[in-house]
Amino acid sequence: MKKIILSALLFVFITTFSFSQSHFSSEAHQERITQVNTLQSKNSADYSFISAGDDGFIIKWTEDNMGEHYQVSDVGIKIIATSPNGHDIAVYETDGGSVNKVTVWDWNRLNKKYTKKLKDSVTSLSFSEKGNYLIIGTATIDGAIFVKTSDWSTVNKVRENTSIVNFIKTSATEKTAVMYSPSGTLTYYNILNGKTVQKFNCVQGLSDISMFYNDLFLTGIKDNFIYIIQATTGKTLSTIPCSSPILLSSEEEALYYLEYDGKNLYELKMIERINNSTLSNPRLVKGIRGPRGEGQLCVGKKQGPELFLGSRNGNLYKATSLASSETETLEPITENIYAKIYDIDQTNDEFYFLSKDSVLKVNYNTGEINETAKTKGENSFICANDGFILYSKETRNPVRFVSADKKEQILFTPKSSLQTLRFFDNKLIEIESSSKVNLYDFETGKLKEVFSGMGIQDAVICNDGKIYISKSASTSPASPLISVDPVTLETLPLKIPGQVTYGLSTNGKTIYGMNLQSTDAGSTTFVFSYTPSTQTVVNILKFSEEDPDAFTYLNGDFLYTNIGKNKIYSYNLPQKKRFAYERTASMPEDISRNSKRVVILNRDGSISWGSDTNQKLISDWYLTKDDQWFEF
Repeated sequence: MKKIILSALLFVFITTFSFSQSHFSSEAHQERITQVNTLQSKNSADYSFISAGDDGFIIKWTEDNMGEHYQVSDVGIKIIATSPNGHDIAVYETDGGSVNKVTVWDWNRLNKKYTKKLKDSVTSLSFSEKGNYLIIGTATIDGAIFVKTSDWSTVNKVRENTSIVNFIKTSATEKTAVMYSPSGTLTYYNILNGKTVQKFNCVQGLSDISMFYNDLFLTGIKDNFIYIIQATTGKTLSTIPCSSPILLSSEEEALYYLEYDGKNLYELKMIERINNSTLSNPRLVKGIRGPRGEGQLCVGKKQGPELFLGSRNGNLYKATSLASSETETLEPITENIYAKIYDIDQTNDEFYFLSKDSVLKVNYNTGEINETAKTKGENSFICANDGFILYSKETRNPVRFVSADKKEQILFTPKSSLQTLRFFDNKLIEIESSSKVNLYDFETGKLKEVFSGMGIQDAVICNDGKIYISKSASTSPASPLISVDPVTLETLPLKIPGQVTYGLSTNGKTIYGMNLQSTDAGSTTFVFSYTPSTQTVVNILKFSEEDPDAFTYLNGDFLYTNIGKNKIYSYNLPQKKRFAYERTASMPEDISRNSKRVVILNRDGSISWGSDTNQKLISDWYLTKDDQWFEF
């Protein structure tokens, strides 16, 4: 099965700065779209729609519906805010738990300008009207944080604690700011002297809040009702029942919103201002026939007559707010043409990729693809014993071996969720549910438990025959790295500093891995080496933050790691020299290499080809759904 590389150079172009590049395509988000917005300078009438999603990507869309894709987070993006300077984008990224971070990206240069980690969730994010401040609302009694964008220092602009606020907006002069609290208050502050100007009681628990008609009215959603509040008094002017409403934020005189009938009809409606305290009843502008179910619309933005709409399954749509008696049918501006590569490996100098249905042997020089094995939905594989070990992480599905002549054998079935599988010298190390390490011997066909305990991360086998297990130091035995004799099951704690080790690799003599060390001052992640024969520990690379998902990959004299998540580093062990590979549109997730080149697996399922001697990437390949390569 020979497939040819399709050149995309006529249809796309690459923006490059500081070892980062985006790519242009009409591909949709891979997960739910969480917010859409516009990127526009206050000094220009030109604007671009942007979208953000749970896949960690921001996409800037051109007039011809091509999207400039760039992944800024390995977790979901929940809120974005755009600066009046027309190029800075603030992002709130969170995993819904311990990760809560605000970053600011210069979209023109694709570089990060500011990062702030928070202990609590972010409830609002906005730039001041002139762009002099980034204002972060938090789920704490401290409430709003003002960050000066000239030097990214935190400044005290309000004397009292604002408590939890989920909407903040400054005046055009940046002399005052209004904040809405879900406890039911609307407060105006003088941010020149920090004093409270006025405070009004109003309806509680509003979300999706915005203001319209020169900030005279504030609107939000609660329990399938749209509330419109007089912003100068806190008085509720209108309470409008609405099924699955989507507010199309606008600073025009009228408020536009979508109402969904639960099937496939969306009604575009508007509410106009009659005078400073009176509003019209909702008026139907037109009906729109659109997606339902998993593809249901969930966010939207109005800019002039244009509507930009995002869905739960990652598709984007454009429409207009022009009145019509006929029902308009939405068609997505996005499409899903790419297939995902789930895993990569190499053996005998040949590269193999795992797609949804197959293990593919890939030749870089010709672009040729040869199917070498069929899968059953597995998401991981290992090249071993002239065949392939196929398995699925985070499942209890059987671990299979498919030989070169495509004969299939079930090796074993995990008793609990399979976390990690490693191959060493005709043996498999299997970790289940971070609590059990098993050893499978291909010669005997038997699976043996060699260690059980909590907080297990990874394991490798060295030339001394022992199994080295990385774990949390808070569990017994109280060391982040232990050795286990697979015959006698004797377990020994090793003298390794830190709270946890993980991401191990080995050449049989030396173990390499990640080591997290935390103090009251903060957390540091190290790439380290440990030599069992001398019991020596050497820190090789350092990252001044916690990075629990980093890995190491060892090939000959080269050690690779994605410490810091944004790039992959190559470290020449004998020469003690390193460099970082250029960033492509998506964050790197894995790496493999042969004697000639390096291949990087990205989080969006694309792959990047590189040299083993310098940071330059040769090209990015996306696998299409008909098994052809699309090259950027």
